[in-house]
Amino acid sequence: MRFYLSSVQLLDRDGKAFDLELHSDLPWQQSYLALIDLEDGQGPCANGTADVTAYLEGDVPAADYQALRFTLGVPFDRNHANPLTAEAPLDDPAMHWHWRSGYKFMSAGVRTVGDSFWLHVGSAGCEGTVRHVNSCRFPNRVDAELKGFVPNRDTVAIDLQALFEGVDFSDGEPDDCSSGPAEAACVAPFAALGIDFGTGKRSGRQRVFSIHR
Repeated sequence: MRFYLSSVQLLDRDGKAFDLELHSDLPWQQSYLALIDLEDGQGPCANGTADVTAYLEGDVPAADYQALRFTLGVPFDRNHANPLTAEAPLDDPAMHWHWRSGYKFMSAGVRTVGDSFWLHVGSAGCEGTVRHVNSCRFPNRVDAELKGFVPNRDTVAIDLQALFEGVDFSDGEPDDCSSGPAEAACVAPFAALGIDFGTGKRSGRQRVFSIHR
């Protein structure tokens, strides 16, 4: 599992949001975006590397913070820029869809003894080519807000059971979801992420990310 996070904010007790300015001297972060990488390239972890990055580091004014807000996805202008000249962490070819003119916001897979499922979340229905995309019919970005989150105390948990609920791992037929408009296999995991697969827009609440203490 790997995914991009952007628009990271902390909310104080009054609900006022403060941008977390990510440290750009770390190889998996820019000031506006970070790559969370939870696989080590071992065993069935295909297309991976030995590096694992499981935290964000940045600056924010001192306050009594009580919530965390973020977007799973790459901002539109960065998503459709030239990946050949992009700086880390947007320089990973395994996380770019050249045929979609953008990045995979999330790449996640599960493999059992006789079955498997790959999930690739990213914008679809985009008009234009790299550096010249005007719009995407299906944005497919995930907005999450975790109330009660206290920085430097709490962590964010990822519920894989919720993400892959509805996927049949007993039929012996490997399947995948690549955010295409005709892929029925995308409906359940997208719903878990709080996305209406028919529109690519936010619908309901995501059930994948939560607070762990």
